[in-house]
Amino acid sequence: MSRQSARLVSTTQEHLRLLMTWFPDAESCRLWGGTDFRHPFTEDSFVADSRCETLPSYSLVGADGELLGFGQHYDRVGRCHLGRLVISPEHRGEGLGTRLIDKLIELGGPAFGASECSLFVARTNPAAARLYERLGFTIAPYPAASFDLAGSDYMIAPCALVRARAAGG
Repeated sequence: MSRQSARLVSTTQEHLRLLMTWFPDAESCRLWGGTDFRHPFTEDSFVADSRCETLPSYSLVGADGELLGFGQHYDRVGRCHLGRLVISPEHRGEGLGTRLIDKLIELGGPAFGASECSLFVARTNPAAARLYERLGFTIAPYPAASFDLAGSDYMIAPCALVRARAAGG
């Protein structure tokens, strides 16, 4: 699979059904979707908890339409915030996370007029943290002191830096 041929498309119901199979247990589901994400889930609860119908949700697909990844972006405290990022278990380690993040920022940065992007990373997910750090994200305090996502770090980066590092990686 060439990561350069992977492209973002709007997520379909078929994509969501396949995406659901990537989270076989409560821990993997909460790591991806957050502490309030229900597991076991139904198709309806998965759609509701992932907010796929209310947030811009994208699927990373290969040339043959194979689902390779998923992610969302939205405006959060003036930044292009990336959420619910995941790469297919069969395709991890192929550079697709970089492609997914680059393409989400390419769409989201201008849509929100944001020069910075942000995300949360679970402290129990060192592989994701390494990817984000390689792309230029650094841990920062969350702007609202009263907000705390237990077990996760808030990371920010200039959108242009992330895109430049993604192009070079």
